[in-house]
Amino acid sequence: MKTLHEAGQIEDTSGVRLHASTEGVRRFVEARYGLSMHWGLYSLSRHGNEWIYYEDRIPFDVYRQRAEQFNPVRFNAEEWGDLMVEAGQKFLFITTKHHDGFCLWDTAHSDFSVTRTPFRRDILAEVALALKARGIALHFYYSLVDWTHPAYRTDWPAYVAYYQDQIRELCTNYGELGGFVFDGYWPRQVFDTDDERAYFVARGDWDLAGTYDLIHTLQPDAVIANNTHITPLRGEDYQVWELDLPGENSIGFNTTAIGDKPLASWWNLNHGWSYQPWNHKPRSVENILSLHETLRERNVAFLLNVGPRPFGDIHPEEQSILRQVGAILRQRGA
Repeated sequence: MKTLHEAGQIEDTSGVRLHASTEGVRRFVEARYGLSMHWGLYSLSRHGNEWIYYEDRIPFDVYRQRAEQFNPVRFNAEEWGDLMVEAGQKFLFITTKHHDGFCLWDTAHSDFSVTRTPFRRDILAEVALALKARGIALHFYYSLVDWTHPAYRTDWPAYVAYYQDQIRELCTNYGELGGFVFDGYWPRQVFDTDDERAYFVARGDWDLAGTYDLIHTLQPDAVIANNTHITPLRGEDYQVWELDLPGENSIGFNTTAIGDKPLASWWNLNHGWSYQPWNHKPRSVENILSLHETLRERNVAFLLNVGPRPFGDIHPEEQSILRQVGAILRQRGA
């Protein structure tokens, strides 16, 4: 088994054979404005955020009991699709699996998934159909980090095989995809304690080259980004900044270096990525329009995130803001 990766060690993806097609890149660049969603068991929390499993050091046998409470009966993919049409958004990024390992689809490779909850339905399947009917592109967020999968700490080759099997599943079961964005691999981040290293540091290569070629083989038009906070590696199709404008680092962990790929900027509509009613402080319509205009002038894709509620819907105030923004953008012809 390879040793833990050290800070600053960047995985070599020079063996990559493929990138997204020219048409796939063009579609993403021209789409400009899309919706992002962070949704999972962490949405059931009474405090904290999508990192609560790590931050509260919750034992897995306790955390997985949340699956018995996950029953978002108000979820309606058709309503989500209609909202995006009204908001003027052309693509959706949705968390298929966040760092806690819970899967929002009917995966054959884990029983820690939405279809093993009282809800039982494959959320991604319903979303894929609703978006296809409206001509909206579907992108999958996937966390490379997995705090709850047993092989993540004990059998690195088995874990890499597991996550790549899931990527293959996502590429083959949900029709044409707009792309993937990966998270959890931050090669410049320093993890000081044994506890931090246990949760965050890879035990070997992620085989990113193999993963990127797998996606581009099965989904030739799908664009790939990795939220690494460095310039894109070979096999990645665009560069993303988190809570920042490209080339800036006001947040403290982004890179100021701009690569030669298309650019995207990822922001929250509300306070935080996931549903947090105790931190409810949504951005104003004016603030979002200002961001939209700035990013459009710089030819940067705008990803605007919401955190659906445990019931399965998007907060009514967030819906209202999205609709108002969409109405003004239509008036402006933007």
